[in-house]
Amino acid sequence: MRNEKLFTMVTPRAGFTSRVMARIAEHERAKARRRAMIGSALLIGFALIVLALIVLWLVSWIAVFVTTPQLIVSILNALGTILFWGGIAMNGVTSAAELIAKNIGIPQLFGLAMTVCALTAVWFRVVAGPSFSSHATNLGGSS
Repeated sequence: MRNEKLFTMVTPRAGFTSRVMARIAEHERAKARRRAMIGSALLIGFALIVLALIVLWLVSWIAVFVTTPQLIVSILNALGTILFWGGIAMNGVTSAAELIAKNIGIPQLFGLAMTVCALTAVWFRVVAGPSFSSHATNLGGSS
């Protein structure tokens, strides 16, 4: 058993706690500044690397176009062909839509609207998961 009367309680000098807390706060601020500087340097470095890769990619494409000018003509011809067939496809789609619109009645239109509504509900169920239905039921009333 210890004899408590032999021990004297030592109290720190006045202002000791505030000086220690000020040192801790300064240390934390310095650590935050170091982290911010490192993070900024990494962000700038990453941005410079991405920018260098983009510039290299553009320079390589420019070099290809300068060395083979017939490539530009080939690309324009290919784009013209794609636009031509895209226009034909769009004409077909618009013709089909006009044909359907002229020959559809109110019951068919209602059935189409209900089908779209059901597919949208299934899509919400798949995307949002089972928690969507429990949240949707709690929107109108108290839980």
